[in-house]
Amino acid sequence: MTRREIFRKYIAPIALGVAIVLLARDSCNKGEHSHATIVLDFGRAVDQVRSVDAELWVGDDEVSTFHHNGESSRPGPWKFDALLPGSDGELRIDVDTRSGPRHVVRHVHVEEGATVTVSLEREL
Repeated sequence: MTRREIFRKYIAPIALGVAIVLLARDSCNKGEHSHATIVLDFGRAVDQVRSVDAELWVGDDEVSTFHHNGESSRPGPWKFDALLPGSDGELRIDVDTRSGPRHVVRHVHVEEGATVTVSLEREL
């Protein structure tokens, strides 16, 4: 049996099967992801904020992070884009303020293309 016959008889069908499985898996998983923009709203407490670290978790997986050092005189909109495998996640936010560090945990539910505003004024 020549190399060409071995390839045509054994390797090519296996490679085609693997390619079909990978395409099907990718197609199925695409519908499960939600793109969203997370906006951190500090309200009147924005002048107290020195820095912010935020992590978006889905189950045991960290899916997005955000860091902003608030050294500028007035920080602009504090937002970041996230891609969630599903529509529910947990937002873990560490804020360094003039009066000390704060840790806030929020559960978020997002729709595809949504902008989710998280109000943090009360906690600060």
